[in-house]
Amino acid sequence: ARARAQSATPRPIGIGVGIGVARVLLLNGSREPLSFISEECAIVLVLKGRVEVLSSWEGAPITSAHSSWPAPALIALKRYINKRWRPPRFRRRALFNRDGWTCQYCGEAVLPKTAEVEHVLPTSRGGKTSWTNCVTACRKCNKRKRDKTPDEADMPLLSEPREPHPLHFLDASSRSIWHPSWNDYVGSALGRRQ
Repeated sequence: ARARAQSATPRPIGIGVGIGVARVLLLNGSREPLSFISEECAIVLVLKGRVEVLSSWEGAPITSAHSSWPAPALIALKRYINKRWRPPRFRRRALFNRDGWTCQYCGEAVLPKTAEVEHVLPTSRGGKTSWTNCVTACRKCNKRKRDKTPDEADMPLLSEPREPHPLHFLDASSRSIWHPSWNDYVGSALGRRQ
C-alpha cells in the first residue's frame, strides 16, 4: 500500500526550467474534469489505449530505454464513467478555492493569511458550518457583517454558496504549474485568474 501511495503522488521532473511538479488533468468521456493525476498514471492510461491525449507539455518528452513520448498535460477517457460525487466534510481551503480566493461581499482578493470563513446565517442564529451557508470573506467585511444576515447588513453576496466541485479540494491556488489547455475545463471552476 505504501508503494501505491507514493506512485500516485506527482514527482519532480525536468519539464522546462524551474517548473517543478508535473501533473495531468484527466477528463471524463463527456469532457468533464475528473481529477489531476501524475504523469506516470497518465502514460499508463495512454499505453493501455484508455485515453486520448488532447495536449502535451512542450519540450518535455518522457523517455524509456526504447521509446519517447510527449509529456501529456490534458487527457480524456475514451469512455464515459459514472462517478458519483459526495462532497467530503467542510474544509476551509476548499471553500476558498470554490470562491476563487475572493471576498464574496466586496470582491477583494484575499490571501491565505487574510481569508476568513463567513457564515451567511450567523452561528448565533442557528447557522451551520456547511457548504451552502459559508462563504469566503475579507476581515473588514466579516467584522462589518458581524451577526447579521446579508440583507440586514446591506451586504449582498456576489454569488450564492454551493457545494464545491471535486477539483476545489486540490490546492490549485498554491501551484505554480498551469497548462493553458486546462483553462477551458477548470479555470473558472477553480477561480483561477488567467
